[in-house]
Amino acid sequence: MPSRFRCTATAGAALCCCLLAGGAAAQSLSDVVVSASRAEQKIMDTAASVNLVSREQIQEGQAQANLSESLVRVPGLYALNRQNYAQDLQISSRGFGANSTFGARGLRILVDGIPGTVADGQGQISHIDLASADHIEVLRGPFSVLYGNASGGVISVFTEKGQPGLQLTPYYETGSYGLRKYGLKATGEQDGINYVLNTGKLESTGYRQHSAATRDNSNAKLGFTLSTGTQVQLVANQVDLSAQDPLGLTATQLQQNRTQAGNFALAYDTRKTVRQTQGGMVLTHAFDASNSLVISPYYGERKTQQFLAGSAVSGVTPASNGVINLARTFYGLDMHWQQKTTLAGLPLQWVAGLDSNRNNDRRLTANNVAGQAQLSTASNQDLSQYASNLDTYLQAELRLGERDTVSAGLRHSSTELGSQSNNKQPGTGLSRFRATTGMLSWQHYLRDDTNVYVSYGSGFDTPTLNQLAYTPAALINSSVANTGNFSLQAASTHQIELGLKAELAQGVRGQAALFSSKTSNDIVIAASNSGRTAFMNAPRTRRQGFELSLAAELPWQLRSNTALSFLSATVDQAYTSYAAATPVLIAAGRRLPGVPARSLFTELVWQKPDRAWEAGVEARLVGNMAASDANTAFAGGYGVLNARVVARQQVGAWQLTEFLRVDNLADRQYVGSLIVNQANSQFYEPAPGRNWVMGVKAVLKF
Repeated sequence: MPSRFRCTATAGAALCCCLLAGGAAAQSLSDVVVSASRAEQKIMDTAASVNLVSREQIQEGQAQANLSESLVRVPGLYALNRQNYAQDLQISSRGFGANSTFGARGLRILVDGIPGTVADGQGQISHIDLASADHIEVLRGPFSVLYGNASGGVISVFTEKGQPGLQLTPYYETGSYGLRKYGLKATGEQDGINYVLNTGKLESTGYRQHSAATRDNSNAKLGFTLSTGTQVQLVANQVDLSAQDPLGLTATQLQQNRTQAGNFALAYDTRKTVRQTQGGMVLTHAFDASNSLVISPYYGERKTQQFLAGSAVSGVTPASNGVINLARTFYGLDMHWQQKTTLAGLPLQWVAGLDSNRNNDRRLTANNVAGQAQLSTASNQDLSQYASNLDTYLQAELRLGERDTVSAGLRHSSTELGSQSNNKQPGTGLSRFRATTGMLSWQHYLRDDTNVYVSYGSGFDTPTLNQLAYTPAALINSSVANTGNFSLQAASTHQIELGLKAELAQGVRGQAALFSSKTSNDIVIAASNSGRTAFMNAPRTRRQGFELSLAAELPWQLRSNTALSFLSATVDQAYTSYAAATPVLIAAGRRLPGVPARSLFTELVWQKPDRAWEAGVEARLVGNMAASDANTAFAGGYGVLNARVVARQQVGAWQLTEFLRVDNLADRQYVGSLIVNQANSQFYEPAPGRNWVMGVKAVLKF
């Protein structure tokens, strides 16, 4: 077990000082508008835990390299930067999705209304372009069941809108470990057409050995009026990624040299390439002031090649099926009707819709011999796979008076996952899942600037195609044939939340929530080895906790922001895991791995009235995390301090912005994320010590 790294007294003092303040923006909860209920609504009027991350918080003084930079401000949400672009960012919400090894799981991802989550519930975030993002909404709790297959919540990213005229923004960044990011953004509005175009490139040699990466992102959004009452928004994005995979480290390796690559990473040249192109449309037609129809079709293609490790140091022994080639097409349609009317003289707003998605996969494998693909007709897989869902939903909000609102919703989900072997190898199977889920909430205003709410919801999470790929016993015993995992069941969750939202004083606002959820047939990791992971169902798990976010404007041009989380995520009924050659009993009360029990982010920011200068200090505390279901290994908790400075000038027609950011000022050593239940105890993905990034952007307006 690695040592448990402790925060310094300096970090602790800074955290305490900032926690007393809270805050990050001038807007009140009655001003901030979100779309968590599919209709624009003030945060204060939403009976759910929902937080908004602004464009300034996304872009100003940030590297904009990973979504984790922005989401650290949201309580209950853990976005762990793995320092490994070959593996997806680890994102969990209230403990849901913490054991996902491929994409985001238990969360619904939306970008400008277009799903980043496919039919089986697996979400991708690599196409999200932070350089052109305007804001991010994060919804957690029972309300999220209205989006289907997402008990953890919903992350919605919105691209900025162009301003009248033309605006060009070239940008450049450089930093530690060979980081470079550069690109060009064009935004504007002319003759009723609003547009945003951005293309950028990120390069990094990586903090660890064998972790270099390049990523190209392009994002475009076009908005216009088609006819009276009809608005059209077209979106398209593309990502090209090439990254080495350093794998995880054992506790011994972590102590010896935390920057080294893990076992067999070099011998098998573990790496990943991704190319994804996606486009969609959001058409909104308002028939009158009370009735509107929204139609959102989309289509995309994704090609992935991943080289996994074997277990021979020389790399000569083939890693069976150690090269995965996945070609995916995905498409779908969301269509819903919105109406504002009255019921018994009371204001009623309802939405009824249909959500259909499908992805078709061709999965071809080869053996990895010293980093080269080698076909073997005797053992390699050739699978045609698909996932499809057809959901219908209805939700309504009834205002009972000036101070009380009741919301309710139902969603019926039908999901099918299928796999067909094309070469007589194992892997053929079919799984069907159906469920009706719902939510109910009541909100009461204690006064104009303070309300309380209670919400209840039932959730439904199906396995993904990736979670059906491996037989658990086959990962720990090479003599066992991998026939797939089609006996895996869907997880069902019941959750309740009690919340409070308040304007505490002028310029000070806060949100707090108590929540509890119980899951049956939770999908957990059975075994993980050399980049492959098998899953199983745990009979019952429980997640409960407390979240607090505070925002305030302070004297002397100061403001601050605080996000505090406490989470107890545990096994509620014992089960047996296949994480080792000998079955392991996972006793009731064990912590779910990959989830810290507590987390705190807080910042204090000073800004000149004319915005010419800005300086901020950030502090973050994260509790320890279990690395395995058996809780025999942990990553220690940590505390870090970060600082940033931003300068702005007007030089002729150019508006310039420069920034310098230093993370981990005290140069602490800690583990940033975990590979849960790794069979060879290569659990640990270390975070870098003190590191920096600086950049400049120039805005030219025509």
